Amino acid sequence: MNAAAYRIDRKSAACHVGAVALALLFAAVSGRAHAELYKWTDAHGEVHYSDKLPVEAVNGATTQLNRQGVAVRKTEAARPIAQQPVAHTENEEQQLREAQRAKVLAARRDRALIESYASESEIDLAKSRAVATIDGQVKSAYAYVAQMSKRRQELEDKKPTYAPRPVPGSLVREIETIDAEVGRQNEFIAAREKEAASVAARYEADKQRFRELRAGASGSVATTDGRSAATSAVGITLTSAR
Repeated sequence: MNAAAYRIDRKSAACHVGAVALALLFAAVSGRAHAELYKWTDAHGEVHYSDKLPVEAVNGATTQLNRQGVAVRKTEAARPIAQQPVAHTENEEQQLREAQRAKVLAARRDRALIESYASESEIDLAKSRAVATIDGQVKSAYAYVAQMSKRRQELEDKKPTYAPRPVPGSLVREIETIDAEVGRQNEFIAAREKEAASVAARYEADKQRFRELRAGASGSVATTDGRSAATSAVGITLTSAR
């Protein structure tokens, strides 16, 4: 047997021994009422299987296996606690307070979003109702402008009938009043149409954020140290413990 073949045989033997050892470990814990097995990697990159997590593995990435060797829970490694920035001036302190306040408000909005809607279709329905309310106001304003424009035209048609006498002051003042009101109504219409576009965009942004929050929440649960743990079962291939 040459050296290359020997190395291959040794590797195959190591994998076989690792698989046998893992099978024996499964057999040892399977008789317990709440048998659990953990897969974890140490600081040197070595993969381990054990029925209890050692202290040095608590904050690392781990996989919990059931009696059949299927991963039922994956826990990410604990993230290091970020050092809080320190303000050196009054201006920096104010900026830090504002940043913290913005973070708190964002978290509140996210929580309110999840608690207010059960699906994206509910957000679409709420958007339709809000925009419809504004559209109703705009339509009423357009109808009012049309009514005043009609009245103004009637007054304009009366002007020639007074010739050669001067047009009565009351008629002139009424036309001026109509023009001023039409101007106000047009400003109102423009503002409400702008608001309708803003409301629609806000609901679309809420829907996008809702989708992100739901996607981030699916298949994971929060742990006491702030880590996320996947709960969906996924298959694994038993390999050598290196």
